Amino acid sequence: MSAAAGADRLLVLRTPGERLSLRVERRPLVATVVLAGLASFLCAAALMIGEFRISPVALLQTLAGEPPDPRMEFFVLHRRLPRALVALCIGAALACGGALFQRVTRNPLASPDLLGISSGAAAGACTVILLLHGSPAQVSLGALAGAAVAALTIGAFALRGGMTSGRIILAGLAFAALASATTGYLLTRVFVGAAVTAQTWLVGSLQGRGWTELLPLLLVSAVVLPVLLWRERVLAILEFDPATTTSLGAAGGRERALFLACGVVLVAFAVAAAGPISFIALAAPHISRAVAGSRALLPAALTGGILLLTADLLAQFALPVPVPVGVVTIVLGGAFFLSLLLRQGRRR
Repeated sequence: MSAAAGADRLLVLRTPGERLSLRVERRPLVATVVLAGLASFLCAAALMIGEFRISPVALLQTLAGEPPDPRMEFFVLHRRLPRALVALCIGAALACGGALFQRVTRNPLASPDLLGISSGAAAGACTVILLLHGSPAQVSLGALAGAAVAALTIGAFALRGGMTSGRIILAGLAFAALASATTGYLLTRVFVGAAVTAQTWLVGSLQGRGWTELLPLLLVSAVVLPVLLWRERVLAILEFDPATTTSLGAAGGRERALFLACGVVLVAFAVAAAGPISFIALAAPHISRAVAGSRALLPAALTGGILLLTADLLAQFALPVPVPVGVVTIVLGGAFFLSLLLRQGRRR
């Protein structure tokens, strides 16, 4: 690549006094701005459409604290806005978790679903829901405990013989099977009504989600995401082989453990809020890379939020009856990967 071509890809941002400057790549920056705009548009659409439709002007008045109709305040501030924000936060958390697992393991198919992290979190949350009848906060702790047990178990088995991506995937698949069997056993030992409720949650649903579920997600995101963005340069180094990682001055084992722990926490709280929603964590990093031309976490997080919010709108309004959002994400995920297989077949 010529120097001129390299310069065209870079954009230099300076403070007014030019005391500080920041050099960023042009395409990821533009993609991030576009994705943020698309997420805002979808959020506004989620606030306006429904059985009780709201015009853009009425929406702005309601958000400004001057609703023209008391019903608008109820639908916007108490029903639709928290659900849309929960969808964005969960999608962003799952996408960041998936990107972390893929980059740390250097495996494009690594995701919380395949690695057993989601299954472990679901088993922990179902134990609290079905056996302990816990509160939402206790369900979050149960999901976090289940995800931590999954991560520690997978790490222990993968370390025997070397921490390779193949061993991690195999250990994750084995633990996912055991966690799913545990969840299935719990469903057979409780009252039928509770089992049906838990089964709907296991598919992944945003029905009834509100400010109670949003607050833990915001707190976790406020703690974890700044750490990830601050250490993202180290994450890029970890994608090299171990010898190169060491030569570049990165403490491979400690840094990998930090990023994996952040991914586990994000996925655990996302699962606790809405159940183990499939497809987002696996596909969002790939879509983000195709759009932004970068593995950066911020575009991946925005892509995950957009995917889940879009799936939730389809689940509510595109079908004759509303369905859990997890059903839509499974269908979209299957169609996405079938299209990838067909595209690779044509290339060959």
